[in-house]
Amino acid sequence: MKHIDELWRERFQAYMKELRRYLKYMFNDHLLFVLIFGGGAAIYYYSGWVKTLTSGFPVGIVMAFILGIVLTISPISTFLKEADLVFLLPLETKLGSYFRKGINLSFISQAYIILLILAACMPMYVQVTGNGFSMFFFMLFLAFGLKIWNLMVHWQMLKIRDSYIHVYDWIIRYIFNFLLFYFFIEKASFWFFGVVLLIMAVFTIYVREAAKNKTIKWEILIEKEQGRMQAFYHAANMFTDVPHLRGKVKRRRWLDPVYSIIPYGSEHTYRFLFSRTLIRTSEFSGLIIRLTLITILIILFSGNLYLSVVISVLFLYLTGFQLFPLIRKHELKIWTSLYPVEQSQKRHAFLRLLLKVLLAQAVLFGICALISTGFRNGIIVFVISVLFTFVFAKIYAPGRVSKLEKYY
Repeated sequence: MKHIDELWRERFQAYMKELRRYLKYMFNDHLLFVLIFGGGAAIYYYSGWVKTLTSGFPVGIVMAFILGIVLTISPISTFLKEADLVFLLPLETKLGSYFRKGINLSFISQAYIILLILAACMPMYVQVTGNGFSMFFFMLFLAFGLKIWNLMVHWQMLKIRDSYIHVYDWIIRYIFNFLLFYFFIEKASFWFFGVVLLIMAVFTIYVREAAKNKTIKWEILIEKEQGRMQAFYHAANMFTDVPHLRGKVKRRRWLDPVYSIIPYGSEHTYRFLFSRTLIRTSEFSGLIIRLTLITILIILFSGNLYLSVVISVLFLYLTGFQLFPLIRKHELKIWTSLYPVEQSQKRHAFLRLLLKVLLAQAVLFGICALISTGFRNGIIVFVISVLFTFVFAKIYAPGRVSKLEKYY
């Protein structure tokens, strides 16, 4: 059996190799274009919005709400695999250093997110309170301390086998994180801090005693590790094909009438297959729904024509990109090779479905812009979105599909 430190080093190196493998596809010219275009627009409108804030704005509640979520969500990297349930179980008592390194790595990786979120919130804080940016370092110190506490408490909670304990764990930790940041930003009395810290100490002791002498819940740790990696694979799947991705398939019988519009015949085989795959598989339908809802919310609450146009085009681009792996979804299944149909139907069916999905989004975005910014602006957003959809589906997508087809 390999030494525990060597096992950690091997797992960590394999993880970094996997990370670099997909990041080189994710941070390509297309994503850089999106980041520069979308990020520049977001910074411009955010800075303009910050200048409109007054001293009556509840900056304490807003920052405590955002940072409370960032601090409470504290996944722990363990790099455990399903086989470890058998092969590492006898070494459970000797894995203390292994899991400590996982907690340390989790803190380092999540500290960068805290740094970015807090830096983004600081202009809002300075504008409303009139304090200088020097308070950033005190807030950062508080946030890092709370993140360490969250990771330690969460780790102890993972040893307790209870279907509801993890929900309570998340809620309780969020309340503590929210209150401490709120009291700090609002410069509350020291007694408020003292009371919260005292309750936190009692809660921490209670959790430690409750988890004392309890064994590691291997099934939970493996499930959470798989979920963490699947979240990364879902993000990478927007830019390249990810064979490790495990999408959930659901029957969704209530959507069967959608397929009735597809004519019966062998020439529509791939139209039917891709439509079923899109609707029933969560890796495609779930991402499309999430991107659409995010865009709709931004357009409805922005009330700005230029931002609505930028966001609409940006998310149409992201949606179209995430649909490209659909054409290779069934490539490793032997029965698709037995279809007595021309392979050209496959490309035609995919491009047709891609166009329909993006057009549906374009219509929704136009309607939302009409509600948010008026009839004239709604028409402008709709026309630009539709034009972009046809350019993407008719000009860009065929070339992209041809490039994908060269690899198989």
